[in-house]
Amino acid sequence: MKDYLSAVITEQKNRGLYLKQMIPNPLQYPELSGLAVSCGRIIDENIKYLEFLQSEIKSQHSEDFRSILRGIRACTRDLELVESYGITPLNYQPEEKEYLNRLVFKIHQEINYPLPHPAVACISTQYYFFSPFTNVIFIPFGESEFLLHLPDMFHELGHGIYLKRENELRLSELNQKYNLIINEITEHYQKLLSEAKRETGPKSRIFLIKLMHSNWKNWIDEFLCDLFALFTLGPAYVYTHLHLATKTSKDIYKFSSMIPQTHPSDDSRMKMLMIGLKLIGLDAEIDDVSSKWHAMPFVSGLHPSSDYYYAYPKTLMEKVASLLLQGLKETNFPIMTRAVLKNLEHRSVRRLLNEAWDKFWENPNKYREWELDRIKKLRQNYYFIS
Repeated sequence: MKDYLSAVITEQKNRGLYLKQMIPNPLQYPELSGLAVSCGRIIDENIKYLEFLQSEIKSQHSEDFRSILRGIRACTRDLELVESYGITPLNYQPEEKEYLNRLVFKIHQEINYPLPHPAVACISTQYYFFSPFTNVIFIPFGESEFLLHLPDMFHELGHGIYLKRENELRLSELNQKYNLIINEITEHYQKLLSEAKRETGPKSRIFLIKLMHSNWKNWIDEFLCDLFALFTLGPAYVYTHLHLATKTSKDIYKFSSMIPQTHPSDDSRMKMLMIGLKLIGLDAEIDDVSSKWHAMPFVSGLHPSSDYYYAYPKTLMEKVASLLLQGLKETNFPIMTRAVLKNLEHRSVRRLLNEAWDKFWENPNKYREWELDRIKKLRQNYYFIS
């Protein structure tokens, strides 16, 4: 067993060394330097730990190798993750995708993003998602040719913020507001629970309240990332949510009174965004979005179950949105009010993404021509020159 486990460790060390060789040097695009450094660090740390495990095997007299095996498996997982979410994006960067990394870097500057800017990889088969392990936003292959879903990158940037909020000094004010939000959620459901226990209603109501409270622990980050995108980008993000729901939502009121849910319903996310729009003074956009949303076939005439309202109480959602807005302001993120939107400089990415939706609604049939022209300018670095 010693010889076999030692051989497994050697194999994983060799894999790590190979992966490190696969980090391009020099990099084709300087925007990927942060990702390259992170990958190298993760690989080095795992190789060092594998060497430690190998020395432990040689010196160990017991035949109980369970702790050694756990260590090998942990390193194997790390190397698999860095290969999938780090090395692959570094090596698969076609020239036509270059501007997306520059785009995120420009967004990073525009919104005073206080963390290293993520890299972008166009290899996702799961729409947009963020890998905190390597700090990469994954998007579908064809996204470089379109603008209307790019606002979702702001949502993914939000995930980076909330994951780092506890350990990043520059996010301390935001973390304080996050903790207040958690307290508000807890107090809301504790109050409901106390009331339910005093009443003589069915015990299923107590279970429902506990389940909804538990669900909010999963939902809160999605709500906050939606609001982060709205507050830093503006109404373009709300239209992107509508656009995505139109294409993919099977049930905007998706709800279970028995089974935990990892994501809030599309309806609740839209309601939270409406609350956010009001907080930043974009009332006209509320009317416009609301009329479009309620006219959609997947919304019109449909109603949620009576228990649905335990999950998404309006007063709680308003408190959450308000506290987050305060936290973002105190962290010096530029909040997208009407005045800010109007005065964005001509080459602003945020201006471009909001303008894209304006052009789309203005004339959907002619929109593609305008979009292609803007993408051409993006590729020619028009938006990245000061």
